[in-house]
Amino acid sequence: MIGAIVRQLIGLFVDDEFLAAAILAVVALASMLALTGAAPAWFAGLLLTLGLPASLAASVLARARRGQSDDS
Repeated sequence: MIGAIVRQLIGLFVDDEFLAAAILAVVALASMLALTGAAPAWFAGLLLTLGLPASLAASVLARARRGQSDDS
C-alpha cells in the first residue's frame, strides 16, 4: 500500500517534466534570493506568487499545443 502511494507521488512529478523543472527553478531562485539577502523577503514572495502560476500556465499551454498537434 505504501509503495503504491509512493509510486503515485513520483508519478505526479514525472508526468510533466517541464512543470516539475519550472517549479524547482522558481523555488530555488526565490530561496536563493531570500537566503543570501540579495533581495528583500517580499520580493521572493512576489516571485513565488507570480512565478508558480506562470509555470503552470506555460505547462498547460504547452500540453494543449502538443495535444492539438497529436490530433492532426
